[in-house]
Amino acid sequence: MRLEKFLSFGKPSQLLVCETDGFSLRGAVLARSGSRIVLLHQAKTEQVDMTEAVADVVSALKADGWKGGGSAAVLTPAVLSALAELPVNPKKPRPVAQMMELVRWEAEPLMMQHMTRWTVGQLLAGRGYMTEEQVQAVMDLQQGKPNKAGGLALSDKFSSRRFGDLAEELGYIKRSQLNACLAAQAWLKADDELIECNWTPQGAVEDIPGTFHWLVSCVGKSLLQRWTEVFDRQGVKLKSMYPSAGCGINLLPKNQTSGLILEPHRRLALAMRLQAGKIAAHHQHLSLTQSPLEICLETYHAMQAAPNEPLWLAGGHDEAPLLAADLRQMLAVEVNEPDDPAISETVTRGMVGAARHALGVSGEGRCIGVREGGPLPPLPQRLEVRAAALAALLLVSVAAAEISLMVRKDAIEAHKQEVDARWKSIDEATKRIKAQTEQIEQRKKTLAQQKADQARLEAMLDFYSHAIPARVELVRGMLSVLQATVTDEVIIVSIDETAKSAKAMPVASAMPAAAKDKRVEAESFNIEAWAVSEAAAQAFIQKMKEKVAPWHLEVRDAQVSSRTGPLNLDGFAVLMRLVRLVETDSSAPVQQKADSK
Repeated sequence: MRLEKFLSFGKPSQLLVCETDGFSLRGAVLARSGSRIVLLHQAKTEQVDMTEAVADVVSALKADGWKGGGSAAVLTPAVLSALAELPVNPKKPRPVAQMMELVRWEAEPLMMQHMTRWTVGQLLAGRGYMTEEQVQAVMDLQQGKPNKAGGLALSDKFSSRRFGDLAEELGYIKRSQLNACLAAQAWLKADDELIECNWTPQGAVEDIPGTFHWLVSCVGKSLLQRWTEVFDRQGVKLKSMYPSAGCGINLLPKNQTSGLILEPHRRLALAMRLQAGKIAAHHQHLSLTQSPLEICLETYHAMQAAPNEPLWLAGGHDEAPLLAADLRQMLAVEVNEPDDPAISETVTRGMVGAARHALGVSGEGRCIGVREGGPLPPLPQRLEVRAAALAALLLVSVAAAEISLMVRKDAIEAHKQEVDARWKSIDEATKRIKAQTEQIEQRKKTLAQQKADQARLEAMLDFYSHAIPARVELVRGMLSVLQATVTDEVIIVSIDETAKSAKAMPVASAMPAAAKDKRVEAESFNIEAWAVSEAAAQAFIQKMKEKVAPWHLEVRDAQVSSRTGPLNLDGFAVLMRLVRLVETDSSAPVQQKADSK
């Protein structure tokens, strides 16, 4: 049984869940009742300023009978959800600080791309206030480009002007529409580039050994602080922020461990694939011009779904039933719609899914929220867990001591007289035996210490005299080879030394049996690189073969495959092994060195 079940006091029984698209706010008080979520109160406001919107929702909920206080969770499109590939085994977790650096390294480029969705032009087009052609025309005028509206003269006049002011002056929008988008932008876009992250492990990456999928959520740190302050003013503690797209997966039945989950939202759709209960694929499609059905169809086909793969429509789109019927007709597949009694006209599937995760009902590992200060440390390192464990240990110790004293009291009193009579003779014998035992134990400890010191000294001498010089020379040589072979078109991604093996397989050879190569692999390094072109990748492999020869190294298992590289650039991944070979007669010393290390 998991430790969290014994620590249910750490999770609230009620939660204020709010969801915003930047232009409105809906809120509901949801409670945990066994394995179900119960809707207690709900409210909605069209207020664009989220400071006033939260105050309006809290006031309406209190007017409906809510007492206030407690914890809250917010769903917002400002939170980015993505599936990252990290060389971290969930069974061997790394410290929180180290994981934070790895996740931020992966998430920061995605977050920068995600922030481009919240420009004034994108928001105006997303709300239908402007067309894409009008947005492009305004951008051309800002940049001084020729345009259909008035040529270079008009471009010179309006260049370097603010987008919203220029669009209003051209008659594309009204001031009220611009003000609404500016207010929404303030609650969707952070003031700086600092981000707060959280993560949860998924399954292994099939085609990359040692790499695992991690579901990552991140949001601007300044934006998270602003939301926290807004809820603090209402006497509510913001527990975490969740992405608007990605929480509906928690409504799937617990026995549903595989299938394709499609979440349609305004102007976008998110698709996730479950395999063995873990998220194995994650794809989001955004479009300002396509209809919800077109966005869902394109997202579905991008996932390359199998004909018999279960499909779940778990989004919060207002026309979800009609959309499900259209998908059944267009795809000729069964479309399942997860349901929950707490869902209403105000409460969306995403809000219920986030509540199920935050209240500990279900959904562990299928979605993740972001909290201020980063993720909590593992359970054994939390202060409340240690305090509970210590209190339980003290209670058990006291109870055991009490029972033991009560049982032994009568026996001790009955034998007290007899023990007192024999005490003198037993005490003298005990002292003699104790003295002899202490001498023997002291001699054993002395001998054991001497043996340990001798073995440690021998191992240290062998290590410093043989192992370190050889390893330093080999690593130095390999680094010099890489320095000589890497060009501007090649990036070294990772260098990984495989475990040394004195039981290495003999080198294969096409020569007759009498002349076969009897060498074995003594050292092996895995090198992963990325090149901008296949020619650069092949040239890199050939240079490596030439450069490593003087170091008695050989390039093996070289592979070149097309793969997206840094900053989502198209290129080619290069995988190879550098192997140092030794004669069969020297395999025994190699084994001894490997064992000594």
